[in-house]
Amino acid sequence: MSKASKSWAGAFLAAAVVGSLTATVVPAQAAAGSQAPRAAAAPVVLASGLHNPRGVRVQADGSVVVTEVGSGSGAPCAAPPVGAPLARCLGFTGSLYQVKGSTQSRIVTGLPSEQIVRSDGLTRVNGAIQSEATAKGAYRVVYGLSGVPADRAALGADAAPLGTLSIAGGRVLGDLADHEGRLDPDSVLGNNDVFSNPHDFARDGKDFLVTDAAGNTLIRVHPDGTTTTEFVFPNNVLPAAASASGAQSSADATVLAAPAGQTEAVPTGIVRGRDGAFYISTMSGMNKDLTRIWRYVPGSAPTVFVTGLTDVIDLALAPNGDLIALSYGTGPASALGPGALTRINKKTGALTPIDTGSRLKVPFGLDVSANGDVYVTNDIDTTGELLKFPAAV
Repeated sequence: MSKASKSWAGAFLAAAVVGSLTATVVPAQAAAGSQAPRAAAAPVVLASGLHNPRGVRVQADGSVVVTEVGSGSGAPCAAPPVGAPLARCLGFTGSLYQVKGSTQSRIVTGLPSEQIVRSDGLTRVNGAIQSEATAKGAYRVVYGLSGVPADRAALGADAAPLGTLSIAGGRVLGDLADHEGRLDPDSVLGNNDVFSNPHDFARDGKDFLVTDAAGNTLIRVHPDGTTTTEFVFPNNVLPAAASASGAQSSADATVLAAPAGQTEAVPTGIVRGRDGAFYISTMSGMNKDLTRIWRYVPGSAPTVFVTGLTDVIDLALAPNGDLIALSYGTGPASALGPGALTRINKKTGALTPIDTGSRLKVPFGLDVSANGDVYVTNDIDTTGELLKFPAAV
């Protein structure tokens, strides 16, 4: 991903090529099967005032854990020097926030949090993005970086977890930023820079599969800490009108890194389906209707399962095995619009919108409980909410 797209990747997330697979595009399965919207019950605000919440996961004990990226150092970060594109500051304001019955608290604090300031004054925060409890009571955390290993090193040794899958306060399980820095797997697509921003992860036996939103890759982390490229997500083709006019390119910086007429994939959420396959969302750089949902069975070529959605940033499973997709917005970057929830039929790919009453504003994380309660982190950069839509799916 190009340097010009660093600000975009940092906003959200708001890559050894040995044995890697080629992704295959197949006809979309959802367009002809879309259903009428299904109304969801009014959401309950379980928590507010969260510290830039990102991912949310329902844990094995029924508790809900929100990953908070924090606020960098907690103090203003100085503007970059003249001629420099950005400046970075490190703090330890990231945390994990647990809701367990009537009790709420931060169960892990002091996680590294990176504040990024561009030369035009735009500020973003990156750090802990998604987490889950281990069997021993610790937490695995995937950390964003919005950069390369040299950017992390410049922040000092305490920044080491950034760009990795790690145990909170403990060892690094896999270094995704190093993988991208050494190999730059998506360079085969003509994308013109090295850049890493890990986003989400799922277990596959003793391994973990991690999406790198800036590297456009799915990376396998092995028990010994080594990494391999599972596959590279292909660029998407921009609509002819947008490509010709450049109107969409100006709003979507990921276009600047890809060959003319294309936009980078930007993989985000990953979840394992009841059929054993993994389903992975790619945002396609905040372009309307260009999200792809991929189906991947390890050892075979991934295929496109669904197209036609917009800005899907996370996926979860409904109790019956259908996919639930969370859209960060419903329009292009220049007119983002409200977020959205969509049910995806597990067999046909048919889409059924879930009517949330336009309640979703800049949502990010999604999970679903065994009884169909839908949890969403919402309004992530301001009020910082955790919403619960009771029995919505």
